[in-house]
Amino acid sequence: MTYQSPPKGNEISCVMHGIDSAILNNNKKLEKILLEALKKDKFKILGKAFHNFQPRGYTLVFLLAESHTSIHTYPEYNSLFFYLYSCRGEGDGMKTYEFIKEKLKPVSVDFKQRAIRVKKI
Repeated sequence: MTYQSPPKGNEISCVMHGIDSAILNNNKKLEKILLEALKKDKFKILGKAFHNFQPRGYTLVFLLAESHTSIHTYPEYNSLFFYLYSCRGEGDGMKTYEFIKEKLKPVSVDFKQRAIRVKKI
Protein backbone atom coordinates (compact mmCIF):
# COMPACT_ATOMS: atom_id res chain seq x y z
CA MET A 1 0.00 0.00 0.00
CA THR A 2 1.26 3.48 -0.86
CA TYR A 3 1.73 5.95 1.99
CA GLN A 4 -0.57 8.96 1.97
CA SER A 5 0.09 11.82 4.36
CA PRO A 6 -2.80 13.29 6.31
CA PRO A 7 -4.49 16.36 4.80
CA LYS A 8 -3.31 18.48 7.74
CA GLY A 9 0.24 19.53 8.48
CA ASN A 10 1.75 21.75 11.12
CA GLU A 11 3.88 24.86 10.77
CA ILE A 12 5.93 26.19 13.68
CA SER A 13 7.95 29.40 13.53
CA CYS A 14 9.47 31.39 16.33
CA VAL A 15 12.15 33.85 17.30
CA MET A 16 13.96 33.03 20.52
CA HIS A 17 15.46 36.08 22.25
CA GLY A 18 18.11 36.40 24.95
CA ILE A 19 20.11 33.26 24.13
CA ASP A 20 23.64 32.99 25.51
CA SER A 21 26.10 34.19 22.83
CA ALA A 22 28.41 31.24 23.58
CA ILE A 23 25.67 28.93 22.24
CA LEU A 24 24.71 31.16 19.30
CA ASN A 25 28.32 31.29 18.12
CA ASN A 26 28.84 27.51 18.40
CA ASN A 27 27.49 26.14 15.12
CA LYS A 28 28.40 22.53 15.90
CA LYS A 29 26.47 22.69 19.19
CA LEU A 30 23.43 24.21 17.45
CA GLU A 31 23.48 21.44 14.83
CA LYS A 32 23.79 18.79 17.55
CA ILE A 33 20.81 20.27 19.46
CA LEU A 34 18.62 20.38 16.35
CA LEU A 35 19.62 16.85 15.30
CA GLU A 36 18.88 15.46 18.75
CA ALA A 37 15.51 17.23 18.83
CA LEU A 38 14.53 15.83 15.42
CA LYS A 39 15.59 12.30 16.37
CA LYS A 40 13.66 12.42 19.67
CA ASP A 41 10.57 13.49 17.68
CA LYS A 42 11.17 10.62 15.19
CA PHE A 43 11.76 12.74 12.09
CA LYS A 44 13.64 11.09 9.23
CA ILE A 45 16.52 13.28 8.02
CA LEU A 46 17.18 13.15 4.27
CA GLY A 47 19.75 15.91 3.84
CA LYS A 48 21.44 18.99 5.26
CA ALA A 49 22.63 22.38 4.04
CA PHE A 50 24.28 25.17 6.04
CA HIS A 51 26.11 28.44 5.69
CA ASN A 52 28.44 30.28 8.07
CA PHE A 53 28.15 34.04 7.68
CA GLN A 54 31.03 36.46 8.24
CA PRO A 55 31.75 37.92 10.68
CA ARG A 56 29.09 35.81 12.43
CA GLY A 57 25.77 34.12 11.90
CA TYR A 58 24.64 30.69 10.81
CA THR A 59 21.86 29.11 8.79
CA LEU A 60 21.14 25.38 8.99
CA VAL A 61 18.45 23.53 7.01
CA PHE A 62 17.43 19.88 7.24
CA LEU A 63 15.39 18.24 4.53
CA LEU A 64 13.05 15.75 6.21
CA ALA A 65 10.95 12.91 4.86
CA GLU A 66 8.12 14.83 6.57
CA SER A 67 9.16 18.21 5.01
CA HIS A 68 11.85 20.60 6.38
CA THR A 69 13.24 22.59 9.29
CA SER A 70 15.73 25.41 9.72
CA ILE A 71 17.47 27.70 12.16
CA HIS A 72 19.05 31.07 11.52
CA THR A 73 21.07 32.91 14.14
CA TYR A 74 21.26 36.61 14.92
CA PRO A 75 24.23 36.62 17.33
CA GLU A 76 24.39 40.41 17.38
CA TYR A 77 20.86 40.35 18.88
CA ASN A 78 21.29 37.16 20.96
CA SER A 79 18.42 35.69 18.93
CA LEU A 80 17.63 32.66 16.82
CA PHE A 81 14.84 32.00 14.30
CA PHE A 82 13.45 28.43 14.21
CA TYR A 83 11.10 27.03 11.58
CA LEU A 84 9.59 23.58 11.08
CA TYR A 85 6.91 22.25 8.76
CA SER A 86 5.65 18.69 9.14
CA CYS A 87 3.09 16.85 7.04
CA ARG A 88 2.52 14.23 9.78
CA GLY A 89 -0.53 16.02 11.10
CA GLU A 90 -1.83 18.89 13.16
CA GLY A 91 0.30 19.81 16.17
CA ASP A 92 3.29 17.77 15.01
CA GLY A 93 6.81 19.04 15.72
CA MET A 94 6.05 20.47 19.15
CA LYS A 95 8.42 17.99 20.81
CA THR A 96 11.21 19.28 18.57
CA TYR A 97 10.38 22.90 19.44
CA GLU A 98 10.16 22.19 23.18
CA PHE A 99 13.50 20.34 23.19
CA ILE A 100 15.27 23.19 21.38
CA LYS A 101 13.71 25.76 23.70
CA GLU A 102 14.82 23.75 26.74
CA LYS A 103 18.41 23.52 25.48
CA LEU A 104 18.77 27.15 24.32
CA LYS A 105 17.05 28.68 27.36
CA PRO A 106 15.79 31.86 25.69
CA VAL A 107 14.61 34.75 27.87
CA SER A 108 11.54 35.17 25.65
CA VAL A 109 9.98 33.59 22.55
CA ASP A 110 7.76 35.01 19.81
CA PHE A 111 5.93 31.81 18.82
CA LYS A 112 3.50 31.00 16.00
CA GLN A 113 1.91 27.71 15.10
CA ARG A 114 -0.72 26.95 12.53
CA ALA A 115 -2.40 23.96 11.01
CA ILE A 116 -1.98 23.67 7.27
CA ARG A 117 -4.75 21.94 5.35
CA VAL A 118 -4.28 20.66 1.84
CA LYS A 119 -7.13 19.54 -0.37
CA LYS A 120 -7.69 17.85 -3.68
CA ILE A 121 -9.48 20.01 -6.21
